[in-house]
Amino acid sequence: MSGPAPAYVAAAEDLRGNYDQWAAYEATGNCAILAGPGSGKTKTITVKIARLLAQDVHRPRRIACITYSNTCVGELRSRLNRLGIDDGDRLVLSTVHSFCLTELVLPYASMAGLDVPEPLVVASPAQARKLFADAYRSKLGGNAPSWFRTASDKLRRTVPDRDSDEWHGWSGRETTVIEAYEALLLDNGLIDFDGLVLAGLALVEKHEWVCRAIRAKYPVVVIDEYQDLGLPLHRIVLALIRAGVRIIAVGDPDQSIYGFTGAKPALLRALARMRGMEAVTLKLNYRCADSIIAASKSLLSQPSDFRSHDGRQGEIRIHRLKRNLQGQAEYALGQLVPALLKANTGWTPGDIALLYRSLNEGSPIAQAADRLGMRYFRLDNGSPIKRTRLTEWLTMAARWCAGGWEQGDVQLSQLLKEWRRLRPSLRSEPDRLAERKRLVSALYKLRANAMLLRKWLKSLRDAVLDALLHAEPGLADEVDNLEDLSAATLPGGALAAFTVEIFGNQGRSPDQINLMTLHSSKGLEFQAVIMMGLEAGVFPSGYDKTEEQLEEAKRLFYVGVTRAKTQVHLMFDSDESPLITAIREAA
Repeated sequence: MSGPAPAYVAAAEDLRGNYDQWAAYEATGNCAILAGPGSGKTKTITVKIARLLAQDVHRPRRIACITYSNTCVGELRSRLNRLGIDDGDRLVLSTVHSFCLTELVLPYASMAGLDVPEPLVVASPAQARKLFADAYRSKLGGNAPSWFRTASDKLRRTVPDRDSDEWHGWSGRETTVIEAYEALLLDNGLIDFDGLVLAGLALVEKHEWVCRAIRAKYPVVVIDEYQDLGLPLHRIVLALIRAGVRIIAVGDPDQSIYGFTGAKPALLRALARMRGMEAVTLKLNYRCADSIIAASKSLLSQPSDFRSHDGRQGEIRIHRLKRNLQGQAEYALGQLVPALLKANTGWTPGDIALLYRSLNEGSPIAQAADRLGMRYFRLDNGSPIKRTRLTEWLTMAARWCAGGWEQGDVQLSQLLKEWRRLRPSLRSEPDRLAERKRLVSALYKLRANAMLLRKWLKSLRDAVLDALLHAEPGLADEVDNLEDLSAATLPGGALAAFTVEIFGNQGRSPDQINLMTLHSSKGLEFQAVIMMGLEAGVFPSGYDKTEEQLEEAKRLFYVGVTRAKTQVHLMFDSDESPLITAIREAA
C-alpha cells in the first residue's frame, strides 16, 4: 500500500489550470521564465524545484538556487519548507555573493592560482569605505564624493575585464581609483563582495575544470530575480550552460530597478532568446485588479500581455493636493487611511503601504505618523532595522523570547536550523554541539517579552553574536548593521523604548501601517498603495536625463503601482509627473 503523495504533487495540480505555469513546470531543459507582478512565479519555481529533487537530481548531487537578496532567499526558503523541502544537503539556497564565496572562491581559487587573500577575509562595509577613501585620496586627492563611489561600483560590475578595450577607454579617474582600491584590499588581506563575484567569474571563464566540478555537484542551477543580478552573474550562467549545467532563470525585465548597481534588463531578454533556451511568459496576474494592470502597462514601452485572473475592476485615484510632501503625508495618514479602513472593514493598517522614492521622503512621512500617534513599520535607509539575514534571525528569536516558545508560533528547532545556516564554517560536530548549547542557554535566559531590546541584544551579542560575525567571512556586511541596530537601542536612540516583543513584531503586526521606499516594496503586496511626491521634476527626477535613466524611473513607478491588489492613490503638489499623466490617459 503506497503512502501519501509528496506535497509538491498536490501543489503541481494547482498549476495545471494555468497554461503558462504548467508549461514552465513541465519544461525539461534550459528555461527562462518571464514572470510579471503577481504571476505566481515563486510558487511555480518552488514546486518545480521540489519535483527536480524528487525525480531528476539524486544524491549526492544537489540543486543550487541563487537570488538577489537575503529577503528573496527567505521567501523561497519559506515556500520550499511548506513543500517539505529543506535547503540542507540537497539544496543550496543563497545570494549570488554567497554562492561565489562558498561554491567557487573558497573551494577553487587557491587551486586555480587566483590572486585572492589567503585566508579569505571579506571586508566589512566600513573597511571597504575606508580603503576606497584611501585609494581616492592617494590618486586624486581630497575626499571622494558619494556619487563617485556609486559610479565606481557600477563600473566594476558592468566592465569586469581589466584588460579590455572598454576598461582602458573609460575615464582614468574611475579606473585608476578602482585599481588602487583593489590593490589596497589585497594588501590588507581582504576581498569585498563585488570582488567575490568577479573572482567567481574568472574561475568559470578561465578554468573549464571549475565548470565541470560545478556541473558534477549541481546539475541544475535556478536563478531567481535574474533581471537584478547584472553582467558578471550573466556571464557565469553562460559559462555554466556551455559546460552542460541546466539553467532555470526566472525574472521580469519590467521590474529591473537596480540600474545604479549595474543591473541590465536586456540580459534576461537575451537569455530567453538564446538557442536551446525555452522561454515561457506567465501572463495571468493573481494580485492586481484590471484597472491597475491597464494603468501599469501604460508605463512600459513594450508591455507584455498580462491580464487579471478574476476580472476585478479595482480603483486608481489621483489626488492633486497643492501641499508639500509633509502636507501630503498628513492628508494620507490623517484622512485617507482612516477613510480606507472605514470603507473596507476587513482591512487592517498593515494592508496599506505608503511608498516613496528615498530616505529624503521617508523622514517627513515618518514624522507625520509620529505626530498623529500612528504605529508604523518603516523600511528605508533611515530605519535602524534593516532586512538582512541576521536581522531576520534576530526578529524571529525575539518573537520566540517574547512568548513564541510558549505559544508555538516560533519553534526552537527552527531558530537553531536558521542559526546553523549562518555558521557554515563550523564543521566539527563537537564545535557545533558546544555552540548550540551556548545559544540555547542564552535564549532561555532571555525569555521576557517586556525586557528592553537594549539589554536583550547586548546579552545575545556577548553570548554568541559577536563571535559569529568574527568567524564568518560571508557575514561581513552584517557587522555595520548590528552596530547600527545596537546604537539605536541606547538612550536617545530610535529604538530606546523598544521591548523584545515590539522588536519581534516589526513588519508583522497588522496594526502597523507600512512606510517604505519603492525599491524596498519590491516583492510585497498590499490591498492599497499610496504613492506621494509625484510632482513633475521629482519623479522622474531632474537627474534622470538619459533614456536608460528615464526607462528605469518608469519601471520603478510600475513596481509601486503593481504592489496594490485593489486601490492605488497617487499624490502630487502642483504639476503632475508625466508618469501620472500616462496613467490618467490610460484610465
